Amino acid sequence: MDERLERVLTRLAAQHAPQALQMWDRRGDYAQRLPRLARLLANYNLLVIMADFPQSLRAADQDPAALIQSWADAYGEFYTLLARSLFPSFTRVHASYADAHWPVIVSIYGEAAPVICVLAGYVSPFVVYRQLQATVSEVELIGLMEVILDELEAANLPRDASKRLVAEGAGILKRLLLMPVRQLPVTEFDRAIFTDSQRLIPVQDAPATPTALPEADEDLLNQPTAFDIQALTPDRAAYTSRADTETLTRTQTISSDSPMPEATRGLLFPRFRRGKRRPPVPRLPGDHD
Repeated sequence: MDERLERVLTRLAAQHAPQALQMWDRRGDYAQRLPRLARLLANYNLLVIMADFPQSLRAADQDPAALIQSWADAYGEFYTLLARSLFPSFTRVHASYADAHWPVIVSIYGEAAPVICVLAGYVSPFVVYRQLQATVSEVELIGLMEVILDELEAANLPRDASKRLVAEGAGILKRLLLMPVRQLPVTEFDRAIFTDSQRLIPVQDAPATPTALPEADEDLLNQPTAFDIQALTPDRAAYTSRADTETLTRTQTISSDSPMPEATRGLLFPRFRRGKRRPPVPRLPGDHD
């Protein structure tokens, strides 16, 4: 699949952005060089996205071609939302399949290169990163939209217009995350928006049990190991530990085997539309300051 994606990217670059090929650093493996070329293409108005449609995510009556179209439409709608508000003279956008193979690779051309760049550098990698999460964070979606508007230097927008863009953009992001289409990585984040909190520290191997306890109580050492709890004094009461956790099972691997949708002609985007404080608890009887 990596070889196929590289062929698609280099062909698109040769057709639409020969300068990108000249600037492309071909060093490194696929995971390094392919995102670089895809991101260079975004500078020349071309977004490349890729998606699979696993059998485990689909219902029996779902049409793969229609779902892929809806997925691509969401990106077109996102482009149109931003371009109409920030670059009203550059709103034209269209999409097409890159080839007739599976997983599908879609190229989206938009006249406003800055909007294509934020789709490639923030929206697409965010969907890839967050799409398999069990929950969708509304706060995270709003935060990403604010990052995108900051990248597009939209600070001079009226407050109401900015709030509308954030709300509508977050809604499109949410739809992308909830779609049964599984998006595959093509580009990476332009800058880090997730930080490793370092809160989960790996458990170190338990130290070896010493053969002798320093300054141990001789009486305690001479007692049998099977204590009768009722016979012990409070200062030597034995406490038994009980495991209260269990090992989580592995998540189910999603199968990627899926037929290619019948529609392999160019995708056509439609015209997108646009308390009271709780009373104090009374004192308990006998409760004094």
